[in-house]
Amino acid sequence: MSENLRNYTTIMFGFEHVLRLVPESAWTNASPCDEWNARQVAGHAMGVVNNIAARAGVGTVLDVFKDLDGIAGEDPLASFRPIRERYLEATDRPGALQTRFTSSVGEVSLDDYLGKMCPDTLIHTWDLARAARVDDTLDPGSVTRLLAEWLSGDGPVRAPGRYGDEIEIVAESEQDRLIAYTGRDPHW
Repeated sequence: MSENLRNYTTIMFGFEHVLRLVPESAWTNASPCDEWNARQVAGHAMGVVNNIAARAGVGTVLDVFKDLDGIAGEDPLASFRPIRERYLEATDRPGALQTRFTSSVGEVSLDDYLGKMCPDTLIHTWDLARAARVDDTLDPGSVTRLLAEWLSGDGPVRAPGRYGDEIEIVAESEQDRLIAYTGRDPHW
């Protein structure tokens, strides 16, 4: 198994865990992502997982910035289950990780794409948890890996609709430091 596949799959299951925790009343709550509520953050993250499967040949690529309410559906956890299954099916096929395609991050193999999508799904897992006011604890290994990667010079793309400038804080944890590094307030 590739390291990128292992890391992304861990993060994806962490996202699903948070989906399970979100109370029905929280789906319209504001989120740390400007202009997106909890359901829309979930829809975006679900669309990313869907597109990994689609790029490996299982399903159809979605625009992960449009119709986020529709992607999440009325019951986001129920909507996510078939997406998760397509992801598992697609990534478990012989040769899947060597599949090449062009995406918003350029021409990549599926394996490289998984590595590039780890930050998006990990940070949006935190966004969803904060919006829903549920446990926002991210996988510590994923936090450590991503923070080390970013601090070594391969940092996030800082642009509108991506990540803001790092917020200077007295970090209480690696997770707080990572969240602040993305331009989000860990105490949001």
